[in-house]
Amino acid sequence: MENATDAIAAAPVPEFEATAYAEFSGIIDHLWLMIAAFLVFLMQAGFAMLETGTVRQKNAKNIMIKNVMDLVVGAFVWWGFGFPFAYGGGDYSGGPANGFIGAQGFFFINGYDSCEGGHPSECLYPIAPSIDSFAGWLFQWAFAATATTIVSGAVAERCSFIGYLVYATFITGFIYPVVVHWIWSPYGWLTAFRDPSIASGAWVSPGVVDFAGSSVVHMVGGCTALVAAAILGPRIGRFDANGNMKAFAPHNAAFVGLGTLILWFGWYGFNPGSTLALSGGFVLLAEKVAVGTTLAASGGGFAAILMCFIKYRHLDLPPLCNGILAGLVAVCSGVAVSEPWACFVIGLIGGLFEFWFAIAIQKMKIDDPLDAAAVHFGGGFIGMLCGGLFGSRINTTAAYSEDQPCGAFFGCGGSQFAVNLLAAVMVMIWSMGMGTIVFGAMRLAGILRISPEEESMGLDVSHHGGAAYDDGKNHDSSGFEK
Repeated sequence: MENATDAIAAAPVPEFEATAYAEFSGIIDHLWLMIAAFLVFLMQAGFAMLETGTVRQKNAKNIMIKNVMDLVVGAFVWWGFGFPFAYGGGDYSGGPANGFIGAQGFFFINGYDSCEGGHPSECLYPIAPSIDSFAGWLFQWAFAATATTIVSGAVAERCSFIGYLVYATFITGFIYPVVVHWIWSPYGWLTAFRDPSIASGAWVSPGVVDFAGSSVVHMVGGCTALVAAAILGPRIGRFDANGNMKAFAPHNAAFVGLGTLILWFGWYGFNPGSTLALSGGFVLLAEKVAVGTTLAASGGGFAAILMCFIKYRHLDLPPLCNGILAGLVAVCSGVAVSEPWACFVIGLIGGLFEFWFAIAIQKMKIDDPLDAAAVHFGGGFIGMLCGGLFGSRINTTAAYSEDQPCGAFFGCGGSQFAVNLLAAVMVMIWSMGMGTIVFGAMRLAGILRISPEEESMGLDVSHHGGAAYDDGKNHDSSGFEK
C-alpha cells in the first residue's frame, strides 16, 4: 500500500494541467475585459439620464434618441473604420505601419485574425498583443461611444438629426481613432507601448502617460464639443440683448443626479478595466486604480460644491455632479501611476478648474447646456498635466515599465510632464481643427441647425411624434388613449 502511495506521489504532473492553468488565466483576463466593457457601456445610460434631465422637457425624447443612436451608429462605424484606423498596422501601399493612423482590418477583413507568430485565435491586432480576442474590440468600442456622446450634450436642443449623424460618424470613425493610434496603439508616435520591432518613423520618448483617456477620450470629446457649440450658436433666448445669460433650469434634477451616479459606477469599468487584464499582478493595479477613481470623484465633488456655495450662497445639484465628473475625467490619465492621496488632489484640482472654466465659457457667450467642454476638455487637460506630475516611481514602473519616468513631483525631472503637455496640445489642435472643418462645413451646407420654429416648438413634437412624457391630456379617465 505504501509503495502504491509513493508511486502516485512520484508520478509526473500531466502536461495538460499546466496548459489548463494558463488557459484559465487567459479566460479570467478575457472575462475581466468583457465585464469592464459592459460597465463602460452602462455609462451611455448615465449620459442619457444626465443629458435628458438637463435639457428642457420639450427636448427630452430627442436627446434620448441621439444617445441611443450613438451606440447604433458607433458600432457600425467602429467595426468598419474606427478600429482599423485606431489599432491597424500597415499603410495603404502595403508598407510598414506609421505613427499617425492605422490602415488594416476594415470590417475585420485582412488583418483582424492574423499576426506574426502564434495561432490566429490568440490575436486581436495585426501583431500579437498582450490582450487578445473580440473582448478588446468591444471594450474599445465602448470608449469610442463615450467620446461621441460627450458632444451630444453640447449641441443639445438645436442640432438637426442629420447633423448629429454626420458628426457622430466622423468622431467615431476618424477624429477619435487617430488620437487612439497616436497614444494607445503600439505604432503611435506618442505611445508609451511602442514595440520598435513593428513600428517605424518618428517617436516621442518617453511616451505619454494617459492610462484611461484624459486626452484620448475626454479631450477629444470636450474640444470637439466646444467648437461645435460655438459654431452652432446659442439656443434661442439663452442670452439677452445685453449678452447676459438667462437660466434654463434642468427639467428633471433627479435625472441629473441619477445619471451622475450611473456614470460614476461605469467609471469602475473605464479606469480599472484599462489594466486590460488581471493576471500577471495586474489585479493589484486594478484595485488600486478603483480606489484612486473613488477618491478623485470625492475630491471633484468637494471642490465644486464649495465653489458653488461661495459664489451662489446655496448648494446646487448640477455643479456638484459636474465637479464629480470632472474629478473622474482628470484622474483618468494618472490614476495608475499616482498614490491614492494624489488622486484625491487631482480630482480636487479638476473640480475647481471645471467650475471656473464653465463660467468662462458662458462669458464667451458659448451655449453648452451640459458644460461638456468644461467637464471633459477642462478636466482632461488638467488630468494630462497631473499625469506628468504625480506619478511615483514604484507605481509608474508597475503600470508601464522601468524605462517610463515618474512625475516631476517625485524626482524624475520634467520629461514626463513635457510629453504629456505636448500630447494635450496636439490632441487639442487635432480635435478642434477637425471639429471646425466638420461643423463648419455642415453650417455652410445648411444642415447643422433646426429652424427657429422647430426649436421653439421643441424637437420632441417637431421631429419625434410627440412629447416624451404623458401628462394625461391624451387619455380618458379609464386610461385609454382618446
